[in-house]
Amino acid sequence: MSEPTAVQLKDEGNDFFRKQDYVGALAKYTEAIALDDKNAVLYANRAACHHGLNRYLDAVDDAKMATQIDPGYAKGWSRLAASRDALAEWDRSAEAWQKALDALPKTNLSPAEQRQKDQYSAGLDAAKTHGKTTESPSISRFKAEDANLPWKIATEMLPELRKAGPEKYSSSAWVISYAYEEFTKGVAYMNEFKTIPHPQAPGGFAYGGNTMGLTYLTNGLMRDERAFHLDGPDWITKYNNQVKFEATARQAWHSDGVENIKELAQKRLKEKGWNDVRPALSVTVRAWIMRGMLDGHLTNKPDNGVQFLKRAVDLLEWGRNVWKNVHKDDRGAIFQDTFLRGVRSLHLKMFMNAYSADPGLNSKFPLEHLKEEAEDLLKEIEIASKNPSKEEVDPGMVSSFCIYPAAVAYTMIGFYHAQTALHSDDVLACISFANGASAYLQAAKTYPEDDEFHAFYLSCAMDCMRNAGLPIRDFNLAAVTLRAAVPKMMKIWTVSALQQGGRDEKIQANLRSADDIMKLVAEGKLTLEDPVPL
Repeated sequence: MSEPTAVQLKDEGNDFFRKQDYVGALAKYTEAIALDDKNAVLYANRAACHHGLNRYLDAVDDAKMATQIDPGYAKGWSRLAASRDALAEWDRSAEAWQKALDALPKTNLSPAEQRQKDQYSAGLDAAKTHGKTTESPSISRFKAEDANLPWKIATEMLPELRKAGPEKYSSSAWVISYAYEEFTKGVAYMNEFKTIPHPQAPGGFAYGGNTMGLTYLTNGLMRDERAFHLDGPDWITKYNNQVKFEATARQAWHSDGVENIKELAQKRLKEKGWNDVRPALSVTVRAWIMRGMLDGHLTNKPDNGVQFLKRAVDLLEWGRNVWKNVHKDDRGAIFQDTFLRGVRSLHLKMFMNAYSADPGLNSKFPLEHLKEEAEDLLKEIEIASKNPSKEEVDPGMVSSFCIYPAAVAYTMIGFYHAQTALHSDDVLACISFANGASAYLQAAKTYPEDDEFHAFYLSCAMDCMRNAGLPIRDFNLAAVTLRAAVPKMMKIWTVSALQQGGRDEKIQANLRSADDIMKLVAEGKLTLEDPVPL
């Protein structure tokens, strides 16, 4: 039996696509591309599959390839425009919609071409409208002069903690203070960017600044993303200028697909060496991290955030494998264990947020995937713990890149079980809630006692205990621990995004519930071995 041709595979892919089986269609188009990699239609079709699967970055990559192969292919430009729309890249979207229109005949349009023109015109108008009305978002819930901000309190605590020595290394004060220090240093570098009139420069202007802005911003976020805040209405504009400046200065890959970057990086490495490639890769990856965090938290698009952070993880894992024998100083900090661990931790949390925005059995963000990624992270941390680095680091570094990622992984496993229980029958739901309680307790135990997450996940564990019908004895033990944790938490975390999202009300509700239940136990109406009443 003869092997199928690219045309036959394309037709099979079209059949799958019509049935909205985007995975099946994508596989067929990929097979066809392997036989005919200069076919713009195949790339445009695969871009449509990626779009249908909400993989907008991959859709952009394939659509761009289609337009490079055939700049006059209108559908290729329309696929690119639609993917840019999904990523809220309105200027680039408008440009692509215009290219799609330009690729159509100017006169004597067929009915199909007229429909295309109407669609592309509507897309162009919508992109222009969005571009005009989009304002710089702001999630800064805190006033700069607020003395209760956690990083301010934590920084004031450091002298006392240093004096106490190793016994006080397990404090969230180390984590948030160092995270804030690095993040604000990145902002300070960002504020150094300036435009300088220069008659010989393109456009009549030259640009000056510090190329370390992204490094410190991302380091701060990976130490503790709670350090992120906007200190002015023009923060986003300044940040965009900084990214463009660093990307230009380092010749970073800001619009290439991952596979293309892999090829270009290796080629460039042979031609120019690590001193050229190392900063280019660093800016590329750090820009993805920032874009993922901004999309996920500022524009409330965690699905986009997942894609950018996953792209960073994929490139880092590839680079660590390809250049595993290269000295760490040559390949750079982004390929260190701790850096990858930090990005994976951010990705897990963003994936959880994406599932929460699209929950259920048919979610585009499967819970099983979340659990598997969390378990992999725990295994990696366990292996790393057996071969600790001899490099001297601050206490916050150890917590941020070893202890906290483990706590995040346990949290994700707890979330997995709690959510799975919601879609299970009674017996399996009880088992899942019990497993969720166990994982949340482990997460709480892993965080420092003065971190708000320690108290919060104790409370989450209590919720699961109640739903699982676990013994009152266990519920009360968690309540005793939680009650002791609250004053420690409040010393640093009086104000936080979690607090403003109802943290304290949730905790106090569980403590009141525990008090009420223990009164019934004291009155002989319940025993410690009875299940926690709902």
